[in-house]
Amino acid sequence: MIKKRKILFVTERRADYSRLKPVMKAVQQSKKLELILLVTGMHLLKNFGETKNIIEKDGFKINALLPIFSESDSDDGAAMVKAMGRALVGLPELFAKLKPDIIFSGFDIGANFAAAITGMHMNIHVCHIQGGEVSGTVDEVIRHGLTKFAHFHFPATRQSAQRIIKLGENPRYVFPVGSPSLDTIKKIKCLPKEKIFSRYDLDPSRPLLILLQHPVTTEVKMAGEQINRSIAAINYANHAWGTQAVAIYSNNDAGGKSIVRKLQSSGIKFFPHIIYEDFLNLMKYASVLIGNSSSGIHEAPSFGLPTVNVGTRQQYRERGKNVIDVDYQTEEIIGAIRKSLFDEKFIKKVRRAVNPYDYGFTAKKIVAVLENIKLPPIQKVITY
Repeated sequence: MIKKRKILFVTERRADYSRLKPVMKAVQQSKKLELILLVTGMHLLKNFGETKNIIEKDGFKINALLPIFSESDSDDGAAMVKAMGRALVGLPELFAKLKPDIIFSGFDIGANFAAAITGMHMNIHVCHIQGGEVSGTVDEVIRHGLTKFAHFHFPATRQSAQRIIKLGENPRYVFPVGSPSLDTIKKIKCLPKEKIFSRYDLDPSRPLLILLQHPVTTEVKMAGEQINRSIAAINYANHAWGTQAVAIYSNNDAGGKSIVRKLQSSGIKFFPHIIYEDFLNLMKYASVLIGNSSSGIHEAPSFGLPTVNVGTRQQYRERGKNVIDVDYQTEEIIGAIRKSLFDEKFIKKVRRAVNPYDYGFTAKKIVAVLENIKLPPIQKVITY
């Protein structure tokens, strides 16, 4: 009997889970690989929906839990660093117990960074998805740092692959495969509009706006005012054009709690969490996605969905023709919503455009590498 390679996934929040899930499913189905799952971070917080329960409902066995946040954490960068420190303290013991052959690291999140650092120090091979992307925030710095701690790489685009190689990584171990979250879009069961709207108490006869806005850690003191500008623009659209809106809590990066408090008093329907498949179904029928989530960059083009990208969080990412970039100004956001709702030429262009992150079924490509790759030397050396 062939010994299976043990692939350990670390997931901290819905953002990395949505990308890891298709790969985890493919690993689960592989005859050559064994899935090990460690859940941490926001997944364990009740105030953010305690989404570890959703992971279990999705059919995954959780092998280990690692609390790194508490509901009483401060709303600043220090809390993020302390959480990463707790991950660094807790992961070595868990890795020693779980004995993975490969640590599968997500893109730019603290617990995944801690997992890559720990893996490298414990002589465990690390792979990394969606490295090489440019965003200009602290996420980018973590993303490139993760690249240097990873032994092989699954970037989403060829441009990103070239950046990884320019960071001194061996081209032999860089595999541009697309964004794995798009696999879910290709396989999802599409619900009738009336059914998914009824589930969230929405009116199927009115255009839907989705608000998903996260804090920018270098602009943490302005997070509350920044979300207020988006809220004001959405409330204007609802009043002027008869739209309706649904908002989803931000992540818990520095400034996230400030955003959540503003949403709770905004008059907009909000949810701490919407399961990913429901979120995709809402995107399918929505008229505009507003905020600064990577969903507007990675997933929205697959639905021909206009994205009003607010502020700096995604400012340098590769993007499709669905994105309108605006500053944190209510008038600019309103103008972009208007264009997305009423500019037929723009709407047709968005619907015809291709998704630059779509390279086919990504998880299948990743698993083929995981099953067959001769692992690189554990000790890394820059290539120039």
